[in-house]
Amino acid sequence: MKKILITGASGYIGRELCQCLSAENKVMGVFNTHKPDNFEEIEFKKVNLTDQHSVEKLVERFIPDVVIHCAAIAHQKLGKIDSKTYMRVNSDATEKLAGTAVRTNSSVQFIFLSSISVYGENNLKLPVTEDHACHPTSEYGRSKLDAERRLLAMSNDGTFSPIILRLAPVYDKEWSFNLDRRILAPMIPAYIKFGSGIQKMSALARPNLVEFIKYLINLPEKMSLNPEIINVCDKESYSFNQIIQTYKKSGLRQNRPVFSIPLVTVFAATRIAGCIFSGKREWLHSCYEKLASSLVFDTGKMQKTGFTPRHSLETIFSQVS
Repeated sequence: MKKILITGASGYIGRELCQCLSAENKVMGVFNTHKPDNFEEIEFKKVNLTDQHSVEKLVERFIPDVVIHCAAIAHQKLGKIDSKTYMRVNSDATEKLAGTAVRTNSSVQFIFLSSISVYGENNLKLPVTEDHACHPTSEYGRSKLDAERRLLAMSNDGTFSPIILRLAPVYDKEWSFNLDRRILAPMIPAYIKFGSGIQKMSALARPNLVEFIKYLINLPEKMSLNPEIINVCDKESYSFNQIIQTYKKSGLRQNRPVFSIPLVTVFAATRIAGCIFSGKREWLHSCYEKLASSLVFDTGKMQKTGFTPRHSLETIFSQVS
């Protein structure tokens, strides 16, 4: 039995990890807003991870064998969160948590949930491998990349070996926003096919992520990874047309008509928006790339660990609630 500290325990991923890992381990869940319900076997603590004193008090009392750092400010509406806040929460707090954890237990396993957003969307050689140059276009992506660099700098003395997981957009049948925004029209009941719809995207079923993290935690010590960066995605990528057809067949989504929008229209809209919101021009232009181009990421390093994702878009949306 291991002692596992999970941050972001009330979130979409953290909550699922708490449920999965608590059966065979002692789990402490850290939350900042609301305490998860229906977890009597787990101890939860409300902690502001940007407060160093609170973090030290928590870690020194629990002394975790494993830290799974899920907590972060995710993508927000345009202009809602400034870059300093992203850095303070997503990067500064990550470094401080890792530093406290390794001082408390020099052999701690630290798993950091990063994002494929660190690569950016421009000039990508597909499928994108972990050694591809990173040019994030969003404040979120920049803060995640900065956190990665700080963790890797901490590992230079050989006493700390973080595992950095770059997650593709995560989905499940109960929460599929990361897929919806590629194929659903806002405020009107219709599917949208941008251009031909054959462009592909990597995505990540939440059960695949949870099972991979559980697999990493249970690796024999002699097989444990050195400091690693790993793309985490489903085994196959999905075309926008495939996502639409899977939704329509599943019965879990309202049946809607499919409207086609030429990519030239999307291009013009993002360029006009970039002129209006000049401070966010790079991010707005990247929105076009996300809709017009394929964004596929290599999973070879993940599969070399011995893990093979067993869930897919089709299996997730064919499941009966």
